[in-house]
Amino acid sequence: MEIADAFQQVDQLNATMAQTSGTFTVTPANVLAAAKIIQSQALALQDKLDAARFDLLVEAPGTDDVSTKIAPAWNDLLLHRDDSYANRVQDYVSGLTKLAEACAASAKSYGYTDDQVADALGKKGTEGA
Repeated sequence: MEIADAFQQVDQLNATMAQTSGTFTVTPANVLAAAKIIQSQALALQDKLDAARFDLLVEAPGTDDVSTKIAPAWNDLLLHRDDSYANRVQDYVSGLTKLAEACAASAKSYGYTDDQVADALGKKGTEGA
């Protein structure tokens, strides 16, 4: 039930985001904290998705016509189609990553240095900051 709940939450979030402007307000005081939280959640969700991909693969339970036709249909729904559950979660992770990057860019515009941004995001040096 945990995976189904996660997919339902992704569906609800995607529906909510489609109805809103998609804006995220940050201030100089919270921008680095926001970036760090968003990035950590993106990484955690990516790890869970990577770990779950193999478990999402449905093997045909038998050689009968129903089993051999239904298993690929489930795999398409769960993994292979552009709008599969796995791809929708991956799109959400990508959105979180882009939001963390936007927060990092905002931090720089607020006057934070590359090193401060990198430190807040747990990156060594200024790579990727």
